[in-house]
Amino acid sequence: MLRIIIKNLKNLLLGWGIIVPLSCLIYRKKDLVVFIGKNRGKFFDNVKYLFLHLHRSETKTAKYYYLTERKCVNKMLKQNDLPVLFYPSIYSMYILLRANIVILDDTTWINHYKYYFLFKSKKIQMWHGIGLKKKGLLLDSEREFNNSLKGKLHNAIRGKQIIYDLFTSSSEFFIRESFSKAFKSKHFLASGNARNDLLFREKYDKYDLLGADEITISRLEELRNAGYKIVLYAPTFRDTGGDAISEGVLRLKDLALFAEEHKIIFVFKFHSYTTNVDEKRKYDTIIYYDNSKDIQPLLSLTDILITDYSSVYMDYLLINKSIIFFPFDHDKYIQKDRQLIFDYEWITPGAKCYSQDDLQEKVLDCIEQKDSFSTKREEIKNIAFKYTDGQASKRIWDFIEKNYIKN
Repeated sequence: MLRIIIKNLKNLLLGWGIIVPLSCLIYRKKDLVVFIGKNRGKFFDNVKYLFLHLHRSETKTAKYYYLTERKCVNKMLKQNDLPVLFYPSIYSMYILLRANIVILDDTTWINHYKYYFLFKSKKIQMWHGIGLKKKGLLLDSEREFNNSLKGKLHNAIRGKQIIYDLFTSSSEFFIRESFSKAFKSKHFLASGNARNDLLFREKYDKYDLLGADEITISRLEELRNAGYKIVLYAPTFRDTGGDAISEGVLRLKDLALFAEEHKIIFVFKFHSYTTNVDEKRKYDTIIYYDNSKDIQPLLSLTDILITDYSSVYMDYLLINKSIIFFPFDHDKYIQKDRQLIFDYEWITPGAKCYSQDDLQEKVLDCIEQKDSFSTKREEIKNIAFKYTDGQASKRIWDFIEKNYIKN
């Protein structure tokens, strides 16, 4: 308790007493933009792809940086001649004080005093997916905390109650039913997700592969060329822990034998927050994709997606391939982990499996083109995406440029 009090006092004195007044006094350059990736500045998701869109642009209308707290990301971007800031260096703090625009895709950016340095900046939130789980102000616990005296004091000191200048999403439906209820923003834009632009290109380039598991991607390309079907298993994380393997729902030995018999490669890509999965690498037909890496370049290499409650299946709708849902712990998940916004049966366009035998049967059905969910996938895709043209980054940047740089 004493540590929490001391930490809040430091935020109050240093943040509000020194940094915020500086932030208000120092002139901000209208064309200075800072990108901050989630999880202390990893290089993936929507922030990565909008940053790369700006870097590839022939006409540079802004000076821009990617800010990271990770030495490996800082080194990687420098080696590829990409403008990067390592935080908390003195120069990075100076840039944050001068930046007119900060572009984000989660809420962890507020940590380590960044909120105070960026107090007067325009804040663009792109979030990290569409999703069917409750988030932000839709969570009962979040609303109760924010309405309590303790919550109000905490938010006032730590800057938790952010009002964004712009919040981007993939469709008006998700803005109306999810994001506008979960977050506060002056403007919502149905632009599409920047990361999905990659799915509309014939081939990724060297920049797209930065932050991805390049070794595994290269191996999968070879296996595809050798005639293997690639099945991606990408479950979400559980707040209460556990997964299909540790709980005995998936028997890896049996799955590997099944894959070998039918010339299938299973790729396991766990959520980046999942840390307790025992990666048994002794099966040739089961490959683990580094769960700290960018999944986007992997999607087009696969033939079938297996997931549960992860928003990755929304991205997968854009390449129109089979999706199988494996919500083996459905009741426990919605009672103890996360509440869902929508009816699960309606929002998930694919077969539902609750056992390994059923899962393997549905995988074979999809390989043999017995998938009967193509119409349902199209229905959900049309709800989830206003545009399906691979131009989301352009729309987002054009809006930012017009409204916050050139106005």
